[in-house]
Amino acid sequence: MSSVTLKDVLDSGIKLTPMMRQYSAIKKDYEEHILLFRMGDFYEVFFEDACRAAKLLNITQTTRGKIGEFAIPMAGIPHHAASTYIDRLTGQGLKVAICEQVEDPKDAIGIVKRAVTQVVSPSLPYDLNKTEARENRYICAGSYFEGAYFLLAMDFTTGSFTGHRFSSSELFLEKLRLLAPREFISYMGQWEELDLLEPLLEHMGTLKTLLSSEYFDKKHNKIYIEKLIPGYKRDRIIKLNEPILCPIGAISYYITSTQNGEDYCHIRPFQMINEEDRLKVSLPTLVGLEILANHRERYHDSLLGFMDSTKTAMGARALRSLFLSPLTDQMAILERQAMVSFLIENSTCLEETRDELAEVRDLERILAKIGTGKATASDLLNLAAGVEVFSKLKNLLKKAPKIFGKNLRSSELSFLLELATEIRDTINDELGASLDKGNLIKPGHSKKRDRLAKLNGNACDELVLLEEKYRKKSGIPKLRVKSNNVAGYFIEISKVHSAKVPANFERRQTLVNSERYTTPELNDFEKDIISAKEKLERLERELFKSLLAKIADNGKAVLNLAGDLAQADCFQSLGHIALRENFCKPSLSSENNDCQIKGAWHPLIKAMLKDQFVCHDLKLDSETYFGLITGPNMAGKTTVMREIAIITLLAQIGSYVPAATAHISLCDYLFSRLGASDDILKGQSTFMVEMSETAEILRHATPRSLIILDEVGRGTSTYDGLSIAWGLVEYLVQKTKATTLFATHYHELIEVVENLPGAKNFTVETMSNGGEVQFLYRLIEKGASQSFGIYVAKLAGLPKSILTRSQALLNNMEEQNPKARPKGALKKSNQLSFFEEPQIEEVPQYLRELEGQIDQLDPHNLTPIEALVKLSTLKQKMVEQKSLQ
Repeated sequence: MSSVTLKDVLDSGIKLTPMMRQYSAIKKDYEEHILLFRMGDFYEVFFEDACRAAKLLNITQTTRGKIGEFAIPMAGIPHHAASTYIDRLTGQGLKVAICEQVEDPKDAIGIVKRAVTQVVSPSLPYDLNKTEARENRYICAGSYFEGAYFLLAMDFTTGSFTGHRFSSSELFLEKLRLLAPREFISYMGQWEELDLLEPLLEHMGTLKTLLSSEYFDKKHNKIYIEKLIPGYKRDRIIKLNEPILCPIGAISYYITSTQNGEDYCHIRPFQMINEEDRLKVSLPTLVGLEILANHRERYHDSLLGFMDSTKTAMGARALRSLFLSPLTDQMAILERQAMVSFLIENSTCLEETRDELAEVRDLERILAKIGTGKATASDLLNLAAGVEVFSKLKNLLKKAPKIFGKNLRSSELSFLLELATEIRDTINDELGASLDKGNLIKPGHSKKRDRLAKLNGNACDELVLLEEKYRKKSGIPKLRVKSNNVAGYFIEISKVHSAKVPANFERRQTLVNSERYTTPELNDFEKDIISAKEKLERLERELFKSLLAKIADNGKAVLNLAGDLAQADCFQSLGHIALRENFCKPSLSSENNDCQIKGAWHPLIKAMLKDQFVCHDLKLDSETYFGLITGPNMAGKTTVMREIAIITLLAQIGSYVPAATAHISLCDYLFSRLGASDDILKGQSTFMVEMSETAEILRHATPRSLIILDEVGRGTSTYDGLSIAWGLVEYLVQKTKATTLFATHYHELIEVVENLPGAKNFTVETMSNGGEVQFLYRLIEKGASQSFGIYVAKLAGLPKSILTRSQALLNNMEEQNPKARPKGALKKSNQLSFFEEPQIEEVPQYLRELEGQIDQLDPHNLTPIEALVKLSTLKQKMVEQKSLQ
């Protein structure tokens, strides 16, 4: 297959065809993109683009003739299916330039004019209808100035536009990880000193786009900001200080130079987020606690998926934003909590709200389609429906706290209701109505439009009359008047009747079995019909564009409407789940270390276990803020810790929580260290990752933090691990003084905690009876007596010989007093050796004989009765032999 490049052809000096000259000139500006070149009903790709596209999309690569000695590689995709193919290209981190025909071929003098109308990338999708409804597609850029890091995040598909300031690179990178941008804008060398940025972007699969540094310079970027952002939003931005203006200008340039939009009405006013008012929680913590899913397919196995009972795409995205950025401002939390309480206390109102919201479509992305010239009639009808739903909710929730509907002013609602009425009066809501059919605009909206529609609609009737007239005149009963897109209108007559054709019929085309003719009268009829149809299409398009412009001019009101509907959907989802699951309203304290919870449960686990789940009580306060949890894994230590973290996070987004009662302190950080994993990207072992994450916690934790630690120190030798865990416990209790739950199998720490003011022991209750262990799952204030590891190994099916040996070794070691064990306390003869042969229990001779007899059996050739008899015989022999031992 040909692998000729465009450069090969250009370097040869061979004269290009007009079409190839046009292609070459456009491709020059988009060398790093796959250029989709519109030709009729297809997008064609040429040269190296064709080779790449054919391989990535699994489509056929052919050639489009030759230029001199060079065969031109070519591949193509149908225009109507372009979205699927483009998504596959951008999903692999590529950019695609869409080159359209920008004039009607009928009006072209020479080759049809073409131009790139849109650049598609992972952050800038081709088709908003196919974009993930529950997720944002962020494009980010940043800057560094005088010790502070600035991050800008924009979602062009929804208009979200926020800035963030951080005091450290760690917080900057963590926010970037939480946002998971599809694209990151920078200039060459901008982040050379932040060496962790590049691997993070690569790990997240984020496309890195490099621009010239001049687009980050406020002397040059003001023009792009003014082009992207309307005046009422822009004035506030221009007054911002330089560090955040740099990335704003760069992204403004990038958007306006790649997206076809005369009015970016969907971009929200820029908002600088105060990170000091937010609970800081990392993505690994959220994923480790299963608050967020680590894969999209497991969304409903996460806490967010469990709590998501939203009815709209906007609400789902807003709910995710709450989980990513919980509050620390008590008044703001209580404001949200009051709205959730109102809906819970008015359950009928809650259900009606849910029913109404089910009719609302994604208004944010509808406005984005309007701003980029891709809106359809159904989009406008959905916008009108959203306005009408909000009006109903405004009346339904008139006694709700003021947080509902706080964005949309009364005057804006009045205008939007008038606009909704105009949309209903203008747009034909019948199925199949479209501009191409000349029936998009409702009859009665425009007299001029109705006259043209009548003329266009009567064409069929007039055609029937004309056909009948020609039949009578010619005496040919099977004469037909037809039309198609190529030949236009014509008279078709079978060759059998050629002798009867009237003299004024002008032959146009000869077919195998028939002839096609026209007449001056038919030509005039065709001109009138085409003229009427073109005028009708043009007028309907003008009326539709006028309506779009009116909406775009009032984009601020639509954005406020969308924001209020998304917020209402968030609150109803939180209220609905709280009511269904019998959550409680938490009380919040500004004091440190308050954590008094009764009847707590893990919502995901309880949903599986139903009534079998045992709830937990926990009490920590300013006097005793550290809890050491010991006991077997199967008893539920980790579940308890996850519950407390979940309750804290839910409380700080303004939600009710899974407990009978809960009184908790507001936290500034939520840390967790759960599970064990290698960091292959950094070449770090499990233990190194564990120690690095623990060190990170100690660097940032304050007395207002919540820390969840599970089995710290298990990744190294027993004594090393115990020593590290011991030192860590003392440091957390005596220095950090954060609310902490620390689960461990090092029972030596029980006595350490007993002697540490500020700490207490917990265990999950178990009951042992006759060698059998029953897990009661209740959290009690005491240290565990044992870990029951051998019992758990027995449940897992380990061989009896190993269990027997393990129990003997355990008994021997326990005799050596494992608590506060001094160096060399274990006698050498009792220590395990890696070099000694293990003592294997000898298998009795009768068991070997039984094994031989069983090996000779073929169960496939035994009837059920024969198998039962044989089994009884073997068992009887075994009983007899055992009695002789």
